[in-house]
Amino acid sequence: MKAIRLTRWREDQRIRLGLSYAGDRDMWPVDDGVSNVHSAADLLDYCRSCDVEVGAWANDMLAKRAIRVSVRDEDLVIPVDLSELWACGITYERSREAREEETQLGNDFYAHIYQAERPEVFFKAPGSRVVGPHEPVGLRRDATWHVPEPELTIILDDRGAVFGITAGNDMTARDLEAANPLYLPQAKMFHHSAAIGPSIVLASTVDISQLTIELEIWRHDQRVLHDTTSTGRLRRSVEDLVTYVQHEWPLAPWTGIMTGTGIVPPDEFFLEDGDEIRMTIPEVGTLVNVARRIDPSWAQVPPAVIRVLRIDPRDTVAVSLGELTPGQEITVGTQVLRVNQRIPFGHKVALQVMAPGDWVIKYGERIGIATSLITPGDHVHTHNVESYRGRGDLMTEKGVEQ
Repeated sequence: MKAIRLTRWREDQRIRLGLSYAGDRDMWPVDDGVSNVHSAADLLDYCRSCDVEVGAWANDMLAKRAIRVSVRDEDLVIPVDLSELWACGITYERSREAREEETQLGNDFYAHIYQAERPEVFFKAPGSRVVGPHEPVGLRRDATWHVPEPELTIILDDRGAVFGITAGNDMTARDLEAANPLYLPQAKMFHHSAAIGPSIVLASTVDISQLTIELEIWRHDQRVLHDTTSTGRLRRSVEDLVTYVQHEWPLAPWTGIMTGTGIVPPDEFFLEDGDEIRMTIPEVGTLVNVARRIDPSWAQVPPAVIRVLRIDPRDTVAVSLGELTPGQEITVGTQVLRVNQRIPFGHKVALQVMAPGDWVIKYGERIGIATSLITPGDHVHTHNVESYRGRGDLMTEKGVEQ
């Protein structure tokens, strides 16, 4: 079976999901064949409901479907919404050598880590801080020696199983870690210090043991750095790294794990503001990001993501899993709505127009009647709905079986 990519892109104010064989530029939009599947999580749930493995289902769909669409690179978005991203260090011999050369506190430290049974594992970023293709990656204002670290990145599903792989950029402020290994959190965790993409290759369709990883850095239209490595040089197994990440830390659904870098730029090289970073794993594609010096004009903390839950595809309302405020945008599947009134946690938000007398649908069932005009984004509650759940007399009047 050929490697199969899962890719997302923005089109007409909605996010679409597509499948393609590695190397193909055009892709099959999943929503052309399966409704309400707009993400990796949706696709996995759908395949589970059909009792079929994701890779096998995707291969079957690609073999049968003739429809393909072309997607511009600039329209690509992060291929999966992660809960958290972890990273691993000193998993390649080249990385160990570089750290030994640069540290100011003795070189045995990294040799011990490389040989030890327990790998170096650290938290990299919450999912909301991880960026995708063509988004900027950050350069700290209090550091001068930044480098990108191209890494095979493992994507775990909601049950902690390996769902797929992608390319990852583990940005590092090398001068901070060189001064003292205990500064590792500051060297690794800062605004936009992690990027993944541009697609996910389904795990069952790829052999990760001999993948090529390529790094290019372009400055003023000139390539100033080029290097390659192979996952065949990775000392640790993926299973080993996953095991240690989840030791005493129950994995959150859709966690990413960066597996370490085998490419280390020379000591005289450092990223400059405006450098374009290109990381390629041929089966995955090329992840492109531009380095930018962090400043208040763009380093804004992302707002907490408040989810809304549509329980059944037939529902005309969704349930808020956090307080919603007027003007806030929410996404339900591919539908983007603007909230019209304050909606408390656990209350309903309208997904479509409901005229007076229309049924309000939740759980796929009729739960009440609209008593006034309800528009998408409205708060749906007792002020504009008359409930019929548990009202046998009224349900009979409306002609609904009890």
